[in-house]
Amino acid sequence: MKKICFLSISLVLLSTSLFAQRESDPKWVFKMGLNGTDMNRNLVENTGDPVLKPAFTFGFARNIEFVPKLLSLNVGLRYSPRGYWSQQKFDEQVVYRKVDNTRRASTIVPRNRSWNSLHYVDVPIDLVLQVGGERTKFYASAGGYVGLGVYGKNTIRYRTVEFVHDSTSSNLGIIPDQRDLTRKVDPFKSDLKRLDYGINLAVGIRRNYTVFGLTYSQGLANLSNLGSGGSITNRSFGLFINYFFDDAF
Repeated sequence: MKKICFLSISLVLLSTSLFAQRESDPKWVFKMGLNGTDMNRNLVENTGDPVLKPAFTFGFARNIEFVPKLLSLNVGLRYSPRGYWSQQKFDEQVVYRKVDNTRRASTIVPRNRSWNSLHYVDVPIDLVLQVGGERTKFYASAGGYVGLGVYGKNTIRYRTVEFVHDSTSSNLGIIPDQRDLTRKVDPFKSDLKRLDYGINLAVGIRRNYTVFGLTYSQGLANLSNLGSGGSITNRSFGLFINYFFDDAF
């Protein structure tokens, strides 16, 4: 029994000594990334075919280590644009209006484009695992975020082509001008809730104090403020760069 206790104490002391000898990572992390963002809009009418909207994110995190250079917790603050871009195609819509006694003009609206730009301030909390040698490591993180929408803009641009029809003949002429009609609204004031939360996942390679990798974020909050049918959630994926440093303040 004494031998078992002695061996157990020796192993604990040895492991503590090994971890104590490991050099700690810097206490701060600068993070930035280039993402493609979109929203789950499969139950939202008239949003067209989605296209990934580019977004640049950046922020800082406090690196709290449990095991030096192996296991840590990152708690930070991040600016994170989200939203979507889409192009809608319509059947030809003809609206007649009287120009004079003999002519009527019609407007055909073949398509429009929509940009939904949402700007969030997030508080991400991620558990970070790093495995490998002293200079090169495999990097993985998983966690979640809570975000507040601070500003939003939904821009819809209608492209119109105008024709002129002479009722006294079969002539149909095209007016050379094409007009873009633009409508801008703040979706946070009507359609969307400001509070968002979700999960973060990332994998990459660390070289010295710099990490390069891929990240994915999936919103879990239903942002729809319409009250009936369907849900709207944020999501994004892209590339990221993290840099560990000290003496931030």
